[in-house]
Amino acid sequence: MARKPAAASAPASFTTPNGAVFYGDPLPYPISRAVRAGDFVITSAFGDRVPLPEETVYDRDGFPLPTGKRIKTLSFAEEAHGTFRTVSEALALAGCTFDDVVDSQVWLRDPRDFLEMNRIYATYYTKSRPIRSVFQNAFMLEFRIELKVVAYKPLK
Repeated sequence: MARKPAAASAPASFTTPNGAVFYGDPLPYPISRAVRAGDFVITSAFGDRVPLPEETVYDRDGFPLPTGKRIKTLSFAEEAHGTFRTVSEALALAGCTFDDVVDSQVWLRDPRDFLEMNRIYATYYTKSRPIRSVFQNAFMLEFRIELKVVAYKPLK
């Protein structure tokens, strides 16, 4: 079963000698959920959850295969909203919101989901209009959408 990232109210963080602050622990992967580097906060790319590596099935050449289990039980809209929620939680660890985002990168498995993604995307960016790139991608894990953002929020 997939693990939900830790709640934004109890962040695990550490600071490196160069001053970068690393937030969160999306086990089982050795990555941070977000990193503050000066006035910028960068999130990892996330889908709607943090899946376990053993959930992934590979073909004989080592490419990940979607099992279809999740996709059959979850609409694209539900998955997209879950993805935005996961990224919002990562931003919150560093004291940011979507209002602080200046750059957004979206990956879609199926380009036919672009219009629905675009409608959903607009509901999260009501006070800002960050630059954006949208890519078609075959994911390593069973997602139809992933999102990564860069926020700008000067330290006071």
